[in-house]
Amino acid sequence: MGGRWEQIHRKPDVILEVAHNEDGIRRVLSQLELTDHHHLHWVIGMVKDKEVNKVLELLPKEATYYFTKAQIPRAMDEKELAEKANSIGLEGTNYSDVNTAVHAALAATKENDLILICGSVFLVGEVAPIPEH
Repeated sequence: MGGRWEQIHRKPDVILEVAHNEDGIRRVLSQLELTDHHHLHWVIGMVKDKEVNKVLELLPKEATYYFTKAQIPRAMDEKELAEKANSIGLEGTNYSDVNTAVHAALAATKENDLILICGSVFLVGEVAPIPEH
């Protein structure tokens, strides 16, 4: 299965990651410490029945967030996810689908930034190929 720290673009680096619970996010955070990037742009969407609050509490406050959802009934609404995240100090904007969120992140990044797309296997599966510049 793809989506375990799978790099799909360079300059900026774009990573797909299927982590969606506390343990998975802790591994992602450890991996992020090993990357050489200027600013982190985190595209995130989760399903309602996962450890949403516990996951959000682990996320770095200094990142820019793009809250979104997979196109499945179990997906948490992106506005609800954004509200939960904003209430604990995570800043970002919400988008109705992952590819709109990814394009917004690409438009906001510099070459040495990192875009991480994470939070649900379903979300990662909906990411369209990113054309090279």
